[in-house]
Amino acid sequence: MVNIHYSPKGTPYVWASDLHAHLEIDSPLSEWFSHILGYGFVLNEDYSYHPKQIALPDGDYNEKKEWAVQLDMAKHIAMIQRTDKGKALRDYLLRLDSEVNEGARLNHLQISALFDLCKVMGFFSVQKMLQSEHFEFMERPKNWWDYRAKLFGYSKKQLQDMMQAIGKKYTSERQALLHLKKHELIRQATIDLFIAMGKSTIYAKNMGSFMETIAKELKPEIYNDNGLLIDFKSPSQIKTISLLKNKNDRAKLLGSLA
Repeated sequence: MVNIHYSPKGTPYVWASDLHAHLEIDSPLSEWFSHILGYGFVLNEDYSYHPKQIALPDGDYNEKKEWAVQLDMAKHIAMIQRTDKGKALRDYLLRLDSEVNEGARLNHLQISALFDLCKVMGFFSVQKMLQSEHFEFMERPKNWWDYRAKLFGYSKKQLQDMMQAIGKKYTSERQALLHLKKHELIRQATIDLFIAMGKSTIYAKNMGSFMETIAKELKPEIYNDNGLLIDFKSPSQIKTISLLKNKNDRAKLLGSLA
């Protein structure tokens, strides 16, 4: 199938030459693509032009025309062809689009953003802030704790039973999870963040799962930093938290995840 590439901003695209080859178009690439543009596609919106230098045997160079095609345009091109390969390509791009929109597929820039975020999500102060944002975004629902139990997959009673089973006392849900499954705290905080940003529940849960996996590898600090007289956070962590707190600055931290 056609390879997917990503722009510096994380936007997925495919090369026109790859579409041309995969769809087995008989006419030359430039002639075919000129015909495609007759359907009303817009330069620098639906596609962009990228001249490539091709080395010749005599040491000289020849310029080859190439176009980066956005996924929506690629889907239209696949439909226009009216062939089995065109239909299969459209179905593939639709599935890819769905995975991107639901947060099930990330590029390297998005994964890098999650790594930076993971380094501060273990602090109770950050978790509390994001939970509060989630609460406000949902317009302070009266069934808040029932809603969270369904969202995260276990109830307050189940948590109590698990703590009794290991013989530990606790004063808060976070303290209990710190004993039972500390990386769950980071998953929850991530879900809180993305739902508060207006993302879908499935997107937020996918981000939470990614972050939990990253946390198991990265092993970030996880502890209750509320009310501490001395702040042990690194300058890098302080900067990340500052960006996270300011909603206007979050795009700098999260990039295309925002």
